Amino acid sequence: MCWLSTALGLSLKAKSLFTQPRALLLFLLLPMAVHATPAQINVKNVELVAVEDKFHLNMDLDFQFNTALEDALNKGVPLTFLYEFQLSQPRKYWFDEEVVTHTQRVTISYHALSRQYLINRQQHQQYFANFAQAKEALSKIKDWIVFDKSVLKKGEQYQAALRVRLDQARLPKALQAEAASSEDWAMYSERMRWVPSLNL
Repeated sequence: MCWLSTALGLSLKAKSLFTQPRALLLFLLLPMAVHATPAQINVKNVELVAVEDKFHLNMDLDFQFNTALEDALNKGVPLTFLYEFQLSQPRKYWFDEEVVTHTQRVTISYHALSRQYLINRQQHQQYFANFAQAKEALSKIKDWIVFDKSVLKKGEQYQAALRVRLDQARLPKALQAEAASSEDWAMYSERMRWVPSLNL
């Protein structure tokens, strides 16, 4: 009877453990962290285009998901990416002056019932039949209005900067602490800086 009581006790403890949402989510995602390769985002092309009185940003990115992130996505964890653009005016003897900072969030998620991937961008939704198509859409930003010509001064030189990263603050609460301390969830691009031709 002793061995039976012990087995029942362990079974009840295990059942109690996995009724907790946080523990269950971590249990489901645990196998993903074993052999994950680094995830990264590469900026392939970026340009600022003047359209009437505004400047639009176009970019072409290369998203390289690791196994951990792709598995998390396919198990229902939405992944939100933060696109950060900044325009600054260099100063010789002081910090650069920030002229414009603009951000955009894009979320990719998977719907198990429809077996489709969803891209949510500024309240605009797109559905895709497979991950490759969704990743392609995630990689291209077109006609993103980032600043007005009125913020510029003639004769001045400006520096633009762009960075894209996984927004860990938008992950489910149960994953945020683990993601902050794990390289598997660190997906970002290097900060790209360039001097744009603004032709004022």
